[in-house]
Amino acid sequence: MMDWKDRRKQIGMTQFLLAQASGISRMRLSQAETEQLSLTDNEIAAVHRALSEYLANKAQKFRLLLSQEGRQTSVV
Repeated sequence: MMDWKDRRKQIGMTQFLLAQASGISRMRLSQAETEQLSLTDNEIAAVHRALSEYLANKAQKFRLLLSQEGRQTSVV
């Protein structure tokens, strides 16, 4: 459990966003993160998919930002 909790925090994703993206209630995620319950295999897969998609989205936004800065720098 703690592995994906740490990943979630490292990429700046809140439990609320993870709950929305994974389709798992925030309360259930919270209980899983504190080892009060175990998620099913399908729920774990949904969590990993949501984390991956969130990170891919952040990376895409970062690449776009870098490309925009590159164009602004070359114009000046």
